[in-house]
Amino acid sequence: ERQNNDCNSSKMVVFVVTAETTFNMGLADRLRGVTSVYNVCKKLGMPFRLHFKVPNLIDYLEPNLYDWRIDEAEICYDVKDTYPCTLLTFHSNLNDKLQSFAQRKIMEHYIKKHYRQIHIHTNMVASENEYGALFKELFKPTPLLQKQIDNHLRAIGGKGSYFAMVFRFRQLLGDLKEGGKILPKDERESYIQQALKCVEREHDNHPKEKILVTSDSKTFIQHVSQFPCVYTLPGEVVHMGFTTNADKMTYMKSFLDYYMLSYANIVILVRDKKMYHSGFALRAAKLNNAVYKEVWM
Repeated sequence: ERQNNDCNSSKMVVFVVTAETTFNMGLADRLRGVTSVYNVCKKLGMPFRLHFKVPNLIDYLEPNLYDWRIDEAEICYDVKDTYPCTLLTFHSNLNDKLQSFAQRKIMEHYIKKHYRQIHIHTNMVASENEYGALFKELFKPTPLLQKQIDNHLRAIGGKGSYFAMVFRFRQLLGDLKEGGKILPKDERESYIQQALKCVEREHDNHPKEKILVTSDSKTFIQHVSQFPCVYTLPGEVVHMGFTTNADKMTYMKSFLDYYMLSYANIVILVRDKKMYHSGFALRAAKLNNAVYKEVWM
């Protein structure tokens, strides 16, 4: 059993991401929830802390302008002093002001409860237009992640010199552990060729620019890497909600993808009826105000 630590500290809100609280949420969902809760805490004048252990966030992102770190000894598990809550949303229009207002009020309702600590886990959107600024208040890359970002920016030509395409296949090509449909083996090659044609079309629209292509399918990356105009990042992607025991460098790939997408001039999410409508590309575009588009394959 967990130890009931000292709960006599001043009131605080702790955003908790552990093996018990992942709920299949990916990195984009978690980051939008983190920034939203942080913003509500700012407006209410309440301390905000982040206990993000799956993966261990401090391996990839460290505090920037606000110190969100918390020691295990500071976390209270006594139910008399701690209120745990999970707030999930699955709406499609993240820019709907009425929905954002409603979600902010819901968060405020729980955060204001009379407990020493509020432990919250959410993907709610309450600060969509402020996402990039809030993220930068909270985070900066660790030296290890920053070194990788710098190396790849030099190799691709620098910030804003390329555009990006994101393909979110999930399990369609049979090479990722996640939910969703798996295509029969005899259908996969033609589906990959259809996706490659989409890359060719976008290259025709921007013939002088490199294309950063990111995907959760290593099979597709192997195919698209053959194009001279395409730049890909090494490593294998895992979904953080479905894989809780990967090594440090495997998780690093998701953070590297995120930052490299954010420095593109355009971020394109490729869609069709089979692929997942991921929020990862949108979240990356919002970080550094890249143009965001969705195109159908």
